[in-house]
Amino acid sequence: MKNLTKYGPMLAKVSVLNRGLLKSADYEELMNKTSVSEVASFLKNQTVYSVVLAGSNESLMHREELEERLNDAFAVDFEKIYSLEDAGNKKFLSYVFIRSEVEVLKNILRRIENGRPDITISVPSFYRRHYSIDVEKLAKSKSVREFLENLSGSRYEMQIRPHLTMEEHQNIFSVESALDMYYYTQIRKLTDELTNKADKNVIAQAVGAEIDALNLMWIYRLKKYFGTNKDLTYAFLIPNKFRLKKSEIIEFVQTETVADFLALAAKTPYGGLFSGGAEDVFLGHRYKNFVYNLHRKLQMEHPFTLTTEVSYLHFKEQEIKNITSIAEGIRYGLPPDRMKRYVVGYLGVE
Repeated sequence: MKNLTKYGPMLAKVSVLNRGLLKSADYEELMNKTSVSEVASFLKNQTVYSVVLAGSNESLMHREELEERLNDAFAVDFEKIYSLEDAGNKKFLSYVFIRSEVEVLKNILRRIENGRPDITISVPSFYRRHYSIDVEKLAKSKSVREFLENLSGSRYEMQIRPHLTMEEHQNIFSVESALDMYYYTQIRKLTDELTNKADKNVIAQAVGAEIDALNLMWIYRLKKYFGTNKDLTYAFLIPNKFRLKKSEIIEFVQTETVADFLALAAKTPYGGLFSGGAEDVFLGHRYKNFVYNLHRKLQMEHPFTLTTEVSYLHFKEQEIKNITSIAEGIRYGLPPDRMKRYVVGYLGVE
């Protein structure tokens, strides 16, 4: 009864937001467009994205501007949800700000590495009010040295400083892995700090399963594509206690071949992730679908918990990535059947 009273209004709000998510027919329409401007026009005139696209000239819109406006739509929805929550749940929802900061830092580092440090970084104003980093200052960084100086004193400095050097080129993979690990460590911590038992249990399921699957995917990729030393592999794994025990993780890392890894994975609840075999090129996509379907399941089974809004935010974020992927596919002339392969949750959208 307590959770019914607490989450009743939020469930009503999220139900309205859920109805605004794209349906299969919408994705079909988008994939049959022939230009980014046609995609923007459809979104502006036929979907809830009309709000953030109002006043825009879609005939002149490029993919980067479209993505920026779609991200604004996510921020608008998140602000609606955030404003309705109590202090405890707001603290948990701060994971969204952390994840956004991590993506901003990755973006800036990639641009420095690619010799394009002057490109503007766009961040919704609502996020900026909750950020712990100075985006404008960091975005002006022309070198790794300057980037680290501008990051000095932040919670991210010591996470990435050991992985950066003053050389011309950086091991961006190592830096991004360190930032990802920090994000997942923080969301685990925020989950542990939830005081509502029902919320804590269901969010722990979502976070725990996602980290389990991500760790397995990283072990697989490090083994197959990089031939990473077994002892070094552990440095890329996120501490987690869910379905996979520490002894099982060690067993995965210690497998001698990719075939051995796949045989072992088939015996776990995550075996479906690796069903494509050793030559699988859709592992990342299968992982995203796994997380998407996990959130669908938890949202349906636990409506009067924090997962109602957390799962919606996941769906919205993934929808924006889907639209961006379709726009990119259209730019490169991919046929709709090819684009469907990269649309996460497509078969589950009714």
